[in-house]
Amino acid sequence: MLERVLAFLRGGTIGFNKPELLLLDSVIGALPEEESDVLRKQVQSVSLVQRHDSGRLVAAYYPKRSSVPLLPYPGYEYCLAKVSYRLNETTRTTNVVLHDGKLMTLERNVPRRNERIDEIVNVSPHPGDYKPVAQEIDAEAHGGNA
Repeated sequence: MLERVLAFLRGGTIGFNKPELLLLDSVIGALPEEESDVLRKQVQSVSLVQRHDSGRLVAAYYPKRSSVPLLPYPGYEYCLAKVSYRLNETTRTTNVVLHDGKLMTLERNVPRRNERIDEIVNVSPHPGDYKPVAQEIDAEAHGGNA
């Protein structure tokens, strides 16, 4: 109970919601076994999830003292997978992004808590055409000052 209150005070929840977990589970299922085990452990270790900018950016945080296994993809932003899904007869795509080998964000078209995903259409591991959404959000919020 205390964890939920603390997460609420930090503007988030203690974990991913059901639609977000469905996207992450589809990525886990598309990865090689060793990588899927690491990603599963990371998802289970998350202690705070914050949702920003109406479903465009969901950020995951881990307890300070946790030692979470890392995926072998270093770098500040590495798109582990693009997940295409159907929601209300519309196909949307969400990026699953790592920061220094650790799951950190879901970007673009992240389904909300009360939305029901009709089906996962496609999971594309390691896409080459990833563009970070954070810079777009900053530019929209601050214009030329971002």
